[in-house]
Amino acid sequence: MDDSANPLPSAPAHASTAWLARALGVLTSAFGWLMCTLATGAVSAFAAIVIGIPPSWPVLLLAIPLTVVLKFCGCLYARWAGPVAALAVLVAGFYAACLVALARVAAVTGFPFGLAFRTGGMGLVTQVAKLGLSALSILIYAGAAVLAAIIAAWLLRPQKLRHS
Repeated sequence: MDDSANPLPSAPAHASTAWLARALGVLTSAFGWLMCTLATGAVSAFAAIVIGIPPSWPVLLLAIPLTVVLKFCGCLYARWAGPVAALAVLVAGFYAACLVALARVAAVTGFPFGLAFRTGGMGLVTQVAKLGLSALSILIYAGAAVLAAIIAAWLLRPQKLRHS
């Protein structure tokens, strides 16, 4: 029997399709990770400004929901789940601290938020954010990162097989 009418896909074409699919999957996962992380930082900054507390406390509270969302979005993989979740919490904390610092600069100068950033730049924002750091807030950020890593490892633990 001759199967020349239905040739099988060649190996290089299949390999390039698999590589493209993997690359798109990684890019989609990285984009999802970044958006979830920045959204958590923005919510933390908003809560910190409204309540009048340092942004480290809301980041600590949102570490668990962020890790769960990252897991369900497909951003956590078994080997790198802990470090990826910890990095997400630290980036969210940095972003929240910068947003709170920018709000302080805007309040002092009387400029709108965007104009305060364009006038002072990232240098001024990071300097003001550093002024808001204390030993306690650094410990809270570190604890939130460790908590996120533990939760990520727990969420991706191997499931024990049940025998009926």
